[in-house]
Amino acid sequence: MVGTVGKKANRAGQGVFSEKTLVKFMKEHLSKDYPNPRREGCPPKLTLERLAKQPHQVDPSVAFHVFHCSPCYKECRRLLARVKAKTRGSRNR
Repeated sequence: MVGTVGKKANRAGQGVFSEKTLVKFMKEHLSKDYPNPRREGCPPKLTLERLAKQPHQVDPSVAFHVFHCSPCYKECRRLLARVKAKTRGSRNR
């Protein structure tokens, strides 16, 4: 067991991790630990854009790929940040 979330007991000196800590760890892990320098099996950029804008309209295999390919994960995060910024901008008008 790597760690626990919430109020579960601390076993064998392992820490209890906050949700924020786990999210940070996952972002770093997905960004670095799945290199794909040849971009093998990567979906087109338009598909990643659709995943960021309308995730329920994209084949689940695309999300699976994104979580196993650091370059696609980083691109998808960048696209998602852009979508969120546009959403915030339209609300503030």
